[in-house]
Amino acid sequence: MTETENILLKEIGHNINQLTSLVEHLKRDNQQLNDEIVKLKNELEESKEENKRITGKYENLKLAKSLVGEEIDNIDAKLKLNKIVREIDRCIALLNQ
Repeated sequence: MTETENILLKEIGHNINQLTSLVEHLKRDNQQLNDEIVKLKNELEESKEENKRITGKYENLKLAKSLVGEEIDNIDAKLKLNKIVREIDRCIALLNQ
């Protein structure tokens, strides 16, 4: 083999090593990003649950204030009470079956 061929083989070997190193680096970065995606999805789900919980508390508070007699949309309170009564009636009907 000539000296030129040896130099080319060394360069090819060096390039292969660089590419292998780059692939490993990209794999690590990809795994970190996937881990971050999972973490952010979990945080989003927790935030949605917290939002539901707070919204429920708000609706209950609004209903309670309506029942106390404050001027906060008595019609809305009556509608909600009717909905609750219908749901209770439905549950009773299901229990009676």
